[in-house]
Amino acid sequence: MSHRWFPSVLLCAAALVGGCGGTGDPTPAPSAAEPPETLLTAKDLPGGYSPSPPDATPEVTVASSASVAGCDEVLDYFRDGGPAPGAKQARFEAGGTGPFLAESLSTQAPALAERAGPCRSFTDTDGEGATTSVSVAPVTDFPSLGADEHVFTMTAGGGTGDDAYAMSGYLVEVRVGALTCTIVHFGQLGVDRAETESIARAAVEKIRRQR
Repeated sequence: MSHRWFPSVLLCAAALVGGCGGTGDPTPAPSAAEPPETLLTAKDLPGGYSPSPPDATPEVTVASSASVAGCDEVLDYFRDGGPAPGAKQARFEAGGTGPFLAESLSTQAPALAERAGPCRSFTDTDGEGATTSVSVAPVTDFPSLGADEHVFTMTAGGGTGDDAYAMSGYLVEVRVGALTCTIVHFGQLGVDRAETESIARAAVEKIRRQR
């Protein structure tokens, strides 16, 4: 398992400690294609969220493999927000065990539905033999925010005893003009669906204001 957001979260969540963000510039670096104000900021979010920059050094470097081919890419949405190549990303957290939030903006075509379709239930095993069990399910009654919208719930958990962990949340992907907006919202105790809807709506409206 290469260095990802998800392993960092698990280390913090299992220990029930806060401050999982790195130490660097908390402001996401904009791409040349899009103005920086297109991404969400903490001011756009409910109270309690703060920027969560990438960690400076990896905690986990061993490889992992999924029981269903290609499903490691789905788990990557919890690991690092699932950004497409060249995507802009903003990440936030509201405590050591979540909620955690990632927004990615890309000109790539939507890919979430194609990736998640065959991955309703699978396991991911790292090079040390630790296994994460994952389940994915479509959400059919999410508010319609734009074209090519796809929403899934995902849960991921593993370990035993004091090392047990469980994460759950939402993956949201919607096309807004030329941009694909991906929202990943999850936490150790799950997340509030109404809050997920509010965040996704704020992200889409902000993109539209900048068009």
